[in-house]
Amino acid sequence: MEVSTTNNSYREWRDAVDQRLHQAYCITIEDAGMDDEYLTHHWRSSKAPSDFVEWFAEKHDLISASSVGLKNSR
Repeated sequence: MEVSTTNNSYREWRDAVDQRLHQAYCITIEDAGMDDEYLTHHWRSSKAPSDFVEWFAEKHDLISASSVGLKNSR
């Protein structure tokens, strides 16, 4: 039972990361080149999805969609 809860929590976190990447930077997890091993490592650090996305964006010098005049909704 615990494994199922953990998997659901990870999937929810992963989906939230993907959604935030799409909203803020018009990219997906796949576009960013993130695999499940990389994501699982960061999920285990208990970082909020939005905090992880902002950290990732800063690390990779991503430019937000809004800064170039794009509006994105999913």
